[in-house]
Amino acid sequence: MKSVNNIRKITKAMKMISSMKMKGELRRLANGKNFGINSVEMVFKTDTYLQKKMVEPPANPRELLVPISSDRGLCGSINSGIVRDVRDYLLSRDRTRCEVFSIGDKAAAALSRNFKDVLKLGISGISSPYNYPTAMAITEHIVASGASHDKIVLFYNEYKSAISTVIRQMELMPRQRFLDSMKFCKLYQMKLPDRNTSNPALYELYVTSNIWVALLNNSASEQSARMNAMENASKNASEILDRLRTQYNKARQARITIELVEIISGASAV
Repeated sequence: MKSVNNIRKITKAMKMISSMKMKGELRRLANGKNFGINSVEMVFKTDTYLQKKMVEPPANPRELLVPISSDRGLCGSINSGIVRDVRDYLLSRDRTRCEVFSIGDKAAAALSRNFKDVLKLGISGISSPYNYPTAMAITEHIVASGASHDKIVLFYNEYKSAISTVIRQMELMPRQRFLDSMKFCKLYQMKLPDRNTSNPALYELYVTSNIWVALLNNSASEQSARMNAMENASKNASEILDRLRTQYNKARQARITIELVEIISGASAV
C-alpha cells in the first residue's frame, strides 16, 4: 500500500509538470505554426507553367523517411503510433529503395529491431524547448542525407487537442529536384538576388519551416499525451490502493474476530 501510494504521488507530480510544459509548448506552437508554411508551396500551386514543367519523381523513387519521436517514454502511444506508421510504410514499398533518418531515441530503438538494414542515421538528445536554429541544424543533416533520394517523407504527431493527436505524413522535395523545378518559375521576375542565390535560400525556408512546425506539433503532442498518461496512471494507482485497503481491512477484521473468539472461548472454558 505504501509503494502504490508513493507511485501515485509521483504520477500526480509528473502530470502537473507535463501540464505546465504543455502550456509552454502550446504557446510556442501558436506563435510558430504559420512561420513560412505554404509560402514556397504557394509558388508551385499558382504558377501553372511551373506545374507543367515540374520535375516528377520516378515510378520507384528512393525515399528518405524521417520519423519524429521523443527521447523519453511515459507519453502514451505517440511514439508507437509513429513507429507503426513507418513500419507499414516500409512493408508496402521496396525496402532497398528506402532509408530511415530517425529523430528521437524511441523511434530509433523500435525500428532497429526489425529494420536495422534501413536505419542509417539518427539524432537524439535534442535540448528542449525547440527553437528555430535547432530546426535549421536538423534540416542540414536531413538535406545532406536526402541528397541521393527522390523524396523526403516526414512522420509526426499533429496536435489537435489535449486528448487528441493525428499522425501526419509530409512529403518534401530533395534539394536538386527543388532547384531543377524552380528553374521554370515564371511568376516572379527577379533581378536581385539572382536565381542562383534566391532558390537555395527558398529551399532552406521550404524545408526548415515544415520541419519546424512538425517539431512544434510533435512536442506539444508529447506533453499532452504524457499528461493524460500520468492522469490515467494516478487513477489506476488510486483504484489499486482502494482494493488493497479493502483486502487489508478484511484481513485485519478477520484477525481481530479470531482473537476475540479465542478470548471468549478461553473465558468460557474457565
